[in-house]
Amino acid sequence: MFVPDGFRTNAYRVLRLSGNATLSEIHKAAASMRRASTLGLAGTNEADIPLLGEVPRTEADIRTAVGRLANPTQRLSDRLLWFHQPPQPENAGMAPLATKFIPDPLDSIARCHDEALHGLFCAFEAGLDDSGAAVFVQALRAWHDIVSDDGYWALASAFEERGGFEPPALPSEVSALRGDVVRLAAEPLILAGRDAIARNDTPAIRLIMGALEQLVNTGPWAQAAQEDIAFPAIERFRALCHAIREECGSRIVREQNAVEHNRGVCDVALGRFRGEVEPALDGVIQLLTPTHEAAQQSREEAALCLSGIATHYTWADDFIASEELHKKALKLAQDTLGAIRIEHGLTQVRESARKQRIFGKLKPISSAPSLGTINGFGSTLYGSSDYDPETQSYATTRYFVALFVPILPVGRYRVIDMGGNQYRFLGKLPIRSVDRWHIGIAAVAIVAIVLSSVISSSQNSGSSNVPSTSSSYGPNSYSPRAPSTSSERPTDPIRVTTEPQSKKQRTYDPRKAQLSILNGQIEAGRSRMSMVESTLQPVIDELNTLNARLKPIASELKSLKRQHDAGLQIDIDDYNEKVNTHNVLLNRHKALIAANSSGFQLYDELAEKDKVLVAQYNALLKRQP
Repeated sequence: MFVPDGFRTNAYRVLRLSGNATLSEIHKAAASMRRASTLGLAGTNEADIPLLGEVPRTEADIRTAVGRLANPTQRLSDRLLWFHQPPQPENAGMAPLATKFIPDPLDSIARCHDEALHGLFCAFEAGLDDSGAAVFVQALRAWHDIVSDDGYWALASAFEERGGFEPPALPSEVSALRGDVVRLAAEPLILAGRDAIARNDTPAIRLIMGALEQLVNTGPWAQAAQEDIAFPAIERFRALCHAIREECGSRIVREQNAVEHNRGVCDVALGRFRGEVEPALDGVIQLLTPTHEAAQQSREEAALCLSGIATHYTWADDFIASEELHKKALKLAQDTLGAIRIEHGLTQVRESARKQRIFGKLKPISSAPSLGTINGFGSTLYGSSDYDPETQSYATTRYFVALFVPILPVGRYRVIDMGGNQYRFLGKLPIRSVDRWHIGIAAVAIVAIVLSSVISSSQNSGSSNVPSTSSSYGPNSYSPRAPSTSSERPTDPIRVTTEPQSKKQRTYDPRKAQLSILNGQIEAGRSRMSMVESTLQPVIDELNTLNARLKPIASELKSLKRQHDAGLQIDIDDYNEKVNTHNVLLNRHKALIAANSSGFQLYDELAEKDKVLVAQYNALLKRQP
């Protein structure tokens, strides 16, 4: 495991001193070490803890060590990370260190500190497998226990007082170091985590993150260390989300005739979100706990990316997909500020999605399907779903029935129950997947019955008691009663009567369905207008600002021109400067209009279409029932 410089080049280690050395002992040790270095006798021995690596002891290294110990902040840090008492014989045979007597109770605190430090060195040697990580966690907990004790910092102050240092460490310097002592000891673990992220070593990353998670109760440093290690992965994730949003937004064509193009762009962006963003988000959350602030920010980033794609789907006229993606984004962004923005976007598309869900899949029908049964055989309507309170319509399925039992679904429609067993058919809907399964199962059953009958017939040839395999029935006795329809108007109602069914009686206004359809078209168009307006609003604001600046300049230029034409003297340089300013602003104004001409044209087209639909709506509203 990597050994940080705080341990490897520790000033006390370089000078081969214990942490309780005085200023005079430091200078004596430095002189002795220089002589040893000159003679080539300053090599590493057992007293230097060889597992920390070679000790640098050149003349420059010795001067640096003395300089560090003259600095209060660096002296406190180096003393913290080195032994305070001379090692006992059992401590790896280390040579005696220069020392000073430490009276009780500080003596016991110094021994505890040295034991905790020795435990850290053992953790460095243990490596980063499962057992090594457990050793490191245990060593850091022991280290936290000793450096959290006020007695240790009393010991550090005693060393400062007896050491004769000038200047001595200030209380503020001691306090600053105290808040960082566990992180200093854990630096090898943090550096190993950064290296694992760079190598994309997932097992090592999870092991280190798990160890740090076990240490969160030792101070805020552990959570900060997790963020530090995960930072590159988080940044890559944010860049990915941003790139997908930017790419999708830049390729969207905000014009009415670009629906298919925009749908393709949105589908590609959604595919990238599912194939790239979602796995990357899972990876980030695995690095951190789900409740970690950085993990929540990553969820918010992913949710905003998905919400952006959802908004772009409105340019593909797919409000249903937009609503569903907004809902998923809102769930992903829960408990984040981004949820407010996403909720607003969901509110804007919800009504348009409802209208599209009800009327968007309707296909025109030229006449009402036949309904009715003879002796329990025929066709009738079963079921109701997707009820729309505005039109009082719902989706239902037309079945072929035998003995009043639904056998085969033969069509699905949106209808209005007018009471008295009469229905108005607004259009035809696609067959559901469950209906396809029903058809398949029924077909298999019919084939099985036919085969069984054939086999039975062959076994009992000549018998006159073979049952019939089919029933015939006469034509439907109920004729459709509805106004004429047009293939361009799939929502024009078609009325049909059928045999009595237990349906709730309703009073139906024929204009209400048409008013509701017009209302849905108006709301969908205005939703598009609102989105276009929000896109153009920054441009409009800048144009208004330019107009406000151009108007007084133009007025002043006209006045100066009149004075000049009248023979009055004016400041020509000032006039020309104002002309230049005016032309720069005017060119900017023209450039903005040219760059956004398609957006303004689209808004005008939507506004004109809105006027036509509103006129139709009001005319229908005034018409007598």
